[in-house]
Amino acid sequence: MAQTGIAQWLRAVALIAAMLLSACVIDREPALRAELSDTLMLRDTLYFRGRIGCSAALFSLYSRHPKPAVLRAGGIREALLLMRRGRVVAIEAGLSPNDVSRAVISQDLGRGLGLLSAGIAGAMDCLEPGLELPLYHALIDPGVVTVYDPVARVLMLVEWSEKRVWVLRSAL
Repeated sequence: MAQTGIAQWLRAVALIAAMLLSACVIDREPALRAELSDTLMLRDTLYFRGRIGCSAALFSLYSRHPKPAVLRAGGIREALLLMRRGRVVAIEAGLSPNDVSRAVISQDLGRGLGLLSAGIAGAMDCLEPGLELPLYHALIDPGVVTVYDPVARVLMLVEWSEKRVWVLRSAL
């Protein structure tokens, strides 16, 4: 009985240590650009802020199309299948990013919470107050394409009409 308690305590300490170490990673703009080089054709940096626990960026785009490494999904089930395989997916289901996250949560709670926490839940701490409203509009716009990298835990909201992308990541 005592060994079980010690083993549980050690697992809890290891989990907390891993969470703390992951929260200490601070994105730098050139490193984030390099990480996204296989996903979108980034142009100018319009905004960037990396802090302990979160990153938020806004980039202009050269092209409205993702690179070949990003797989396109026309529906939530297809997107979930690709996410489970660790693939970067553009969810082109005609849903706003907010509706995408709700649909993902309703079908796969773990992946949905991962999507939510990777983006909005923690990245809000990295936004200047003047950017909160434009991000909100992107979140509720069904014309915005949700791109998610489940391995890097990066949420991208691609506003084709504005030719820009919001990039959000949280260590939560």
